Amino acid sequence: NINLFKILRYLDRSRLPQKLLGFTNFATSVSTSGTEGGEEEKHMEGDEFMSKHISSLSIVQTFLTCLTSTQHEGKVVPEWPTRDSLSGGRGRSMKHPTLRYVSLQPASSFSDILNEARAVILAGGTLRPFSHVATELLAGKDDKMMQAAVDAESHVSAVLGSSNNATQINTKEAGTKSMPQSSSTVSCVSSDLTTFTCGHVIPPSNVLTVCLSSGPTSTKLDFRHSSRSSDAVCDELGRTLLNLSAVVPSGLIVFLPSYSYEDHLVNRWKKIGLLDQLSRKKSVHREPKSSADLEAAMSKYSKEARGSGAILLSVVGGKMSEGINFADDMARCVLIVGLPYPDITDPELQEKMKSLDRSVQEKKGGISGNAYYHNLCMRAVNQSIGRAIRHGNDYAAVVLADARYASESRIWLGLPHWLRGSSGSQTIGREQSASYGRSLFGIRTFFKERTQNS
Repeated sequence: NINLFKILRYLDRSRLPQKLLGFTNFATSVSTSGTEGGEEEKHMEGDEFMSKHISSLSIVQTFLTCLTSTQHEGKVVPEWPTRDSLSGGRGRSMKHPTLRYVSLQPASSFSDILNEARAVILAGGTLRPFSHVATELLAGKDDKMMQAAVDAESHVSAVLGSSNNATQINTKEAGTKSMPQSSSTVSCVSSDLTTFTCGHVIPPSNVLTVCLSSGPTSTKLDFRHSSRSSDAVCDELGRTLLNLSAVVPSGLIVFLPSYSYEDHLVNRWKKIGLLDQLSRKKSVHREPKSSADLEAAMSKYSKEARGSGAILLSVVGGKMSEGINFADDMARCVLIVGLPYPDITDPELQEKMKSLDRSVQEKKGGISGNAYYHNLCMRAVNQSIGRAIRHGNDYAAVVLADARYASESRIWLGLPHWLRGSSGSQTIGREQSASYGRSLFGIRTFFKERTQNS
């Protein structure tokens, strides 16, 4: 029987992880002192990467800390390398057997903050649906607040979905107050939870949303995993991008579902000559695989985007889809390719979905595993879209390339209301009569009007 608490106290008091980090850094510097810098960089970027800033023992310490939680709060998931992961295919790349701790109830950690603070404010652009956030942070710990979040989400969805201008909301709970409302602004106030939802800082005329169900040759744009690698779909996407590059000024960012799919597209476009055609319209840049190359890649893309124009091939959930500022000419158009659903075979995701389904079956509140899975996808899409419009005078076109954006209401409603036209913004492509030609004409007109107004 190992007393994990004693081991953790010893590691904390002795500062052994920090001491080990200092020793390994010194040993590494001595062993590489006679080599050239380039060889050291290759070693540091290789598969056997060793951080100079994080002690390997601190990772073990964190894992042991997780093991002190109850079995309801988390679970240890063992993984073994598969042929697919070794070859760099779909899913997480691994070389060695791995033990991962999956947090099934983040609310257990968040409850300490709720208990100690008088008020907690969560602010962000992708907090909706509120029921998703509440499931992560409140489920099983505060049933009243959890229910208030679910009610608030229902009210916000009803108001923003029923009319272009939001009006006052009065929840049914006693003691609830309504707040003054402006266009596309909804507030719900109760004794347990206050939520505030508002529109975007830009005027509606500064954003254009386009759903593309098919390309220039009327080939259906279906980026489900089973069909997205076909030559027909890849070629149609290339032709679509080629046409967009002719009407979109400055920078055009393409967000793809995965790095492996980006590699597949580039190889296919090289083979049929489409990449050369794109390069003659705008310079083509790719998101670097190494974080060390990110700053140089951004600098080069920024310079060319503001000059003769550039295309950036990036990945949803990658290094450039969150936290990067592509303001003004760096991103006049964002092309979202497909729907970036997480890998359903991932053991961590499977455990999380099973845990949520059990909670729903036991009537503990929250959302189902399938709803959680869908919300993860739409949150990633919304994060990527948000890279383009960064201030009140900015403008951009958002092109959603997949037939499901137009045909499936659940996906369409997962987008922000300011992007769906509910606040007066322009949308093209959701009508059955919408054609690719009409969509392209709408994009050309949008940028022509912006140029005239400026």
